[in-house]
Amino acid sequence: MKIYTKIILDKNNNIIEEEYFNYKGPISYAGIHYDFKSTRGAKAMEKQAKREKKLAERRAKKQAKALEKGVDLNKKQEDQTIPLNETITLAHLTDPENNKK
Repeated sequence: MKIYTKIILDKNNNIIEEEYFNYKGPISYAGIHYDFKSTRGAKAMEKQAKREKKLAERRAKKQAKALEKGVDLNKKQEDQTIPLNETITLAHLTDPENNKK
């Protein structure tokens, strides 16, 4: 059995260079064996991509639902703070007309 240590291919998958050795023995000792640690990074990236995709779908669904109601979620709410140079009075806190600003 050939165990390849180096293979160089061109763009048409033709072999340009190959290095190998002949192996005679149990198959279990030949080849690459993966364990959990060697694939941990790839699994984490897949999980993150899946999470981001799900989040994007939720945002799109929420945006579509809001557009049906006629509400724009991207529109910023107007500033409802009291200016610093104005004194806060009981009327500011209790008057319903003041609170609607």
